This record gives sequence, C-alpha cells and structure tokens, in this order.
Amino acid sequence: MLAQVDPVTATTTIAPYLAGPGAAVVVLVLLLIGLYSIVVKHFVPLASTLGKRHLDQIDALIANQKAESNAITKTLASIDRRLARIEGLTDAGQFVANPGAQSPDRST
Repeated sequence: MLAQVDPVTATTTIAPYLAGPGAAVVVLVLLLIGLYSIVVKHFVPLASTLGKRHLDQIDALIANQKAESNAITKTLASIDRRLARIEGLTDAGQFVANPGAQSPDRST
C-alpha cells in the first residue's frame, strides 16, 4: 500500500529546510561551482595567452638589443682602428696637417 502524505504537513515540514541556512549553503556551493567553471574556461586561457604574448614581446626586445649591441661593438671597433691608425701616423711624424685647412687664428 502506498503511504498517504498530507501536503500541508509535508510543506510545513520541508519549508524550514528549503528557506534556512542549509539552502543558503547549497546555493553558495552551486554559485562557487559556476564561478570556478567560468574562471577555468575563460580567464585561465586568457591569462596564459596574455602571458605568452608578453614573453614574446620581451624575446623580441632582447633580440633587438643584441643586434643593436653587435652594431655598436662593430662601430666602436672600427673607430678604435681608425684612431690607432691616425695616432700611429702622428706619432711617427708621417702626418702633415694641411695648412690651408687650419683656421686663421691657429698658428703653427
């Protein structure tokens, strides 16, 4: 035989559980599960994409800095060689200044 349940008694018995602190805990757990799902599906991939893009930019900056450093090193080496050659010429007495190139206020 089926049990007879009085709807009024069942409602008054269940109502405190549906509106009380237990229901709030259930709603909070469901809300946290939904929030976790949104964070994992949307924000974590977004953060990893942004992080990868940032690291790629840093790698490009480092490569540009290395190329610039190599160019500056070559230029400074060339200047050093030219300066050594000029100093060698002046020290050996082989270099003679063009008198017409000197300014009038300088006397030799």
